[in-house]
Amino acid sequence: MSCAIRRTYGADEALYLQGDPANGIHAVLEGSVKITVPADDGQDFVMHQEGRGFWIGDLALFATARRLVSVVTTRSTDTLFFPASRLERMVQETPDYIRDFYALSHENMQKALRIVANLAVTGTEKRLVLRLLHLDEVASDVAGWIPVSQEELAAMIAVSPPSLHRALHRLIDLNLIEGGYGRLRLKDRRALISSCQS
Repeated sequence: MSCAIRRTYGADEALYLQGDPANGIHAVLEGSVKITVPADDGQDFVMHQEGRGFWIGDLALFATARRLVSVVTTRSTDTLFFPASRLERMVQETPDYIRDFYALSHENMQKALRIVANLAVTGTEKRLVLRLLHLDEVASDVAGWIPVSQEELAAMIAVSPPSLHRALHRLIDLNLIEGGYGRLRLKDRRALISSCQS
C-alpha cells in the first residue's frame, strides 16, 4: 500500500492508450474498464471488460515496451496505481515478488485465451451467451448489470449489430436476460449455461 497511489476516473477516461510508454500497473478497486485493441483497419476493437479486482499494465511494464492495448473506464472508476519506479524498487528489495507479477500476467493470458476460444464457437446466440457469462463474472456491478453497449457487444463476438439485436431479443423473450440502456443483466444463469451445452 505504501507503493500505491489511489486514482479516480470519470466515465470514458483512459487509464492509458495503446502506444503509450509503460509507466506502472493499475488495480481496479471500484467501477469497470474496457480493453480495446487496434485492428489492422485502424479501428479500435473492444476486446473485453473487467471490474473490481482486475490488474492491468504488467505486461508492457516488465517487457519495457509500449502499451499494446488501450484501457478506458466504462463508468466512474477508482484504481490503485503502482508507478514503475516504486515497483522496480519493491522488486529489487524483494525479488520473490516477481513471481506474483508473473501470476498476474498468467491470469490475464488465461482470460485472453478464453476470449479467443469463445470467438471460435459457431452460432451467434451461443457465442453471445458465452460472452455474457464471462462478462457477468468479471464486469457486472453489485446489482448484476453489465455495462456494455450493443455496438461494443457485437464487436466482442464478431457479429453484425442486426444479428446481435436478434439474438439479444430472443434471450430477452425467453426471460434469460434483461436489457436496459447501455447495460444487460442475466436472469437465469443456469439456463444460459445449459443452452451452451446442448
